[in-house]
Amino acid sequence: MTAFVLWLKRETPNPSGAMAMRESPLVEARSLKSPLQTVESSGQAYGLRKSHPAVVASTTPAKGAVPQVQTPGRIKPTWLMAELLPSEEGQNARTSPAQIMEQLRQSLRNAGARQMGKAVRFGVLNLAELLAMDSRTWAAGQDTPVASENRASSMLLTFYLCYLDRAGDGAGVQALLMAMEQGMEEGDAVRECILVGRSVADLEKEMGMAFAAAGVELQFTRRGGLAFRQ
Repeated sequence: MTAFVLWLKRETPNPSGAMAMRESPLVEARSLKSPLQTVESSGQAYGLRKSHPAVVASTTPAKGAVPQVQTPGRIKPTWLMAELLPSEEGQNARTSPAQIMEQLRQSLRNAGARQMGKAVRFGVLNLAELLAMDSRTWAAGQDTPVASENRASSMLLTFYLCYLDRAGDGAGVQALLMAMEQGMEEGDAVRECILVGRSVADLEKEMGMAFAAAGVELQFTRRGGLAFRQ
């Protein structure tokens, strides 16, 4: 069992009945029922503009290996779960993404995800609101029912960006951290390093498809909070 999945089991308690019924008709309408396809793997590299801070990669991971993401400093977006980023010293170093995904599915079941055949369905905050979340908003939700949804949503987005997005090498996250460490404003860093020409809606769709192809169907909930500006 990896530290990643142990964290999920500790931080995502079984949802209350009220939380389980909180999904709106908009969410139900957005249920991922279209034919699934794997997200186009990236032969598309993270092209950075010349003015963008250079990214220093440690080593090129072998095919199928868990990506290693370096955290150059403590500056990071509120939604990025730094303690879950894979590292050479971490327990994830010898565990493949496929193994982690299987453990993740089981942990989501234990955390109250709905079983849908062989897949599981789990509610998360939509990416427009999640990417816009600052530390004040995060802290304000700590003693409310949305706290565990915030943590689970952040964990799943972090997992996606490290293991499933584009080449699955965590390059976007590493570039984001490096850019912010060198002074780039968070919103600009997200646009340059994470979205890379995509809209937030595109990223959300790709994330949903990638997880669904792996047996985890995400339902993106809306709270009406501040949305990320592109």
